[in-house]
Amino acid sequence: MTKKLNILIFNEILNYLIFNNKSFQKIIEYSLLSKSIFKKIQNLLVSYEYNKFEFILTTDELVEYLKFNNNNNNNNNYNKKIIQYKDIEFIRFSNLGYQGISIYYTLNQFCKNLKKIFILDEIKAQFDISYDYTQNNKIKFKKLSMSWRIGAPPVSIKEIYRETFIESNYTLSKCHFTFDFIRKYNPTKIKISTTYMYFINLKYLNNLFISNNNKSNNKIKSIKFKNHKTPINFLNFLFNKEGNEIKSLTVEFDPNKINFEEKFYDFLIGNNNFKNNKIALKKLIINEYNSCCSTNEINWSNNPTYFIENILKLNKSINSIGFNIFQIKDYETLSPLKQISNIKKIYSNENSFQVIYEHCLENSNIKELIVELTSINPINFKNKILLPLKTITLFKTKLKQLSLYSVTFKFQNYNDYLKDSFNQELELLFKEILILKSIYFKIKIKK
Repeated sequence: MTKKLNILIFNEILNYLIFNNKSFQKIIEYSLLSKSIFKKIQNLLVSYEYNKFEFILTTDELVEYLKFNNNNNNNNNYNKKIIQYKDIEFIRFSNLGYQGISIYYTLNQFCKNLKKIFILDEIKAQFDISYDYTQNNKIKFKKLSMSWRIGAPPVSIKEIYRETFIESNYTLSKCHFTFDFIRKYNPTKIKISTTYMYFINLKYLNNLFISNNNKSNNKIKSIKFKNHKTPINFLNFLFNKEGNEIKSLTVEFDPNKINFEEKFYDFLIGNNNFKNNKIALKKLIINEYNSCCSTNEINWSNNPTYFIENILKLNKSINSIGFNIFQIKDYETLSPLKQISNIKKIYSNENSFQVIYEHCLENSNIKELIVELTSINPINFKNKILLPLKTITLFKTKLKQLSLYSVTFKFQNYNDYLKDSFNQELELLFKEILILKSIYFKIKIKK
């Protein structure tokens, strides 16, 4: 009876184990437990449900597996292979890049039912429109990074570029580029950036959604500006665009060049679609734009209270917010957020972490905190993050019923050794403050 019960329980959790375990060796071990489990794992690995996630093997490992198992000696035992590759229709990879174009044809030799490859990592856009990167829609790109500069503007069609360059009085920033190249990728997420030294902050970006053939690109769900000023006229177009499906928006403003609070606030207050929840927007992050020419003068407010009380509360659909443009010094300035029940997630950086974390512990609406760390080492991580974490937690008295359940630290360009160091520091902190066990801490490293 005990044995049967264990098998039943294992079958119940098998999906979870497979979906969350990226070890092919471990999956093989599970499959050897019984014939029924082996068959279930076979079906699961080629199912659409499983392949919503990154595949268990790298592309090189998968190709090696296919070649080995497809030779004359092994092909007769195909039904005994854990990966029934001939039945795979959809597959997702990360860390693949433009290899996806060639790998599709390699996989297609073995996976005869393969319909589409999804590339999950960020791809840098090529502006040339003569090549179809989707290979007739066989390859799906999720994230597209677009970066332009003086000497390399986003020119899709040279003839049209010459015309618009003349119309803009030979000013690159005022050119109405066609952005036809974007339809060669059909991404769901785009990142817009420019270089520090030879930057072009384009003022007209509407054509990202409307081509010369008047074909609308409604597949884009997320837009992120990085080191590129966000034009207010583009936001106005975006928020008033029929069929707008943008759910995530990260904007950047230069407080030394425009009056951020006045222009941005006036735009949001005056936009009926924003006020009446007629846009799909769920996530809004407001960052500071830093250029090589920025001065040390700061003319934005350290107090986000007005934005929260008079603007954010107008929209009931946004559930994730980031205030990185503000230099928040006092967590009391965030108090009005307690009255906005739809805000469940906050984005922070290392500079405002202490204040925002303190607010999250007191705001029963907040369930998740994302801390984006652009340049920090283990020592700074300990001093800027862990010590305040310990001090604030010990200071608080109402920790037995925490609403906050997840804190994620996102690092850039750090290896596994540093990741282990961060995890060790967290474990030491857990031993000192047992209550922190009720919060799920995660570390993500963007390579």
